[in-house]
Amino acid sequence: MKLALDFDGCISDTMQSWVDKYNQKYYGDLTKDLITHRDIDVWAFYKKMGMTLDECMDIFSMAWSDWKNLEPMERHLAQKTKMLSNLCSVDIVTAVRPENLPDVKNWLAFHKISYGELVHSNEKEKLDYDIYIDDSESNAMKMLTAGKLVLLYNQPWNRNVPNTIFGEVSSINRVYNMYHAIDIVRNIV
Repeated sequence: MKLALDFDGCISDTMQSWVDKYNQKYYGDLTKDLITHRDIDVWAFYKKMGMTLDECMDIFSMAWSDWKNLEPMERHLAQKTKMLSNLCSVDIVTAVRPENLPDVKNWLAFHKISYGELVHSNEKEKLDYDIYIDDSESNAMKMLTAGKLVLLYNQPWNRNVPNTIFGEVSSINRVYNMYHAIDIVRNIV
C-alpha cells in the first residue's frame, strides 16, 4: 500500500505561520492580530479576504521560507510518521511552490519525519497512491472521485465535508490526529 501524506495542514501548521506573516505584512507590529487561525474557515479563505491566489501564495512562500519557525501540527510527529512508514510506503505529497521544496525538505529533516519521497503535485488525485491524508476539501472530493481512500485531517476549513456523499457512505474518513490515521491504516493493511 502507498500513502500520500500532505505537508501543509496535516504535519506542518503552515496556516498559523501564514496568519502571522499576513498580520505582520498588512498590519505591522500591532499587539492584536486582526485575523487568527480560527478565522480561516473555508478552503479558499483568501477570496473572502479580497486577495488573489497569487497574493495568498506569496504569503505561503514567506511561511515556507521561514521553515525553522513552522510548528508541527502535533507533538511526536517523528514517532507517528515512523509508525505509518512501518505499515505502508509513505511519501510527502505537496503543492508548495517548487522553489520552496528545499525549505520543506529542511523542515522534514529537522523534525525527523519518516517518508520515502517528497513529491510535488497540483493534481494529487492523479498520482498512484492508495490512501491520502489531506486537509483540503477540494482535494478530498477529487481523490474520492478517483476511487481513492481519503483520511481528511480535521481542520476548520473542511468541517463542512460530510461523511456521506450522495446518500452513501463515502471513502472519506475524518481523522483528528495522526494516531487516529494510524489506527485506520492499520485496519486496512
